[in-house]
Amino acid sequence: MRTVKNKAELLENFKTIDEMLAKKKDPEYTYALNLIEKGTCFVAVQSDDDNYKFYPSRFSGYLSNTMNKHENNHEKDGRVTNSAIKELLGCKPELNPDLELKYKSYCEQLGFIARDKGAFGAQRKFWNFT
Repeated sequence: MRTVKNKAELLENFKTIDEMLAKKKDPEYTYALNLIEKGTCFVAVQSDDDNYKFYPSRFSGYLSNTMNKHENNHEKDGRVTNSAIKELLGCKPELNPDLELKYKSYCEQLGFIARDKGAFGAQRKFWNFT
């Protein structure tokens, strides 16, 4: 699958995740929750004064992604999507204690307690999308 090349394509994938969460209809709802729970690198987007939403790079980095496309993409790789998002946003994801706390708060809003670390025991990293 092709990776995102501009912010509009990235935003389209954020909207897809938001819609899966808003509808609360399985299997899409649980799938979106799992992406957020198990992710390692996230694009953080401020949603209002002090709240953020977090979008996993491995899903968000592929063009016009959906649950079915993502499940059937047997070559999906976070290193590929991280590289695409890094090029698009002009920086690499970084450890950010403030965003880590906001991520944990977001997980609680979604109804689960965040794991101590992301997939494979890696510390979560973030892009702050503006």
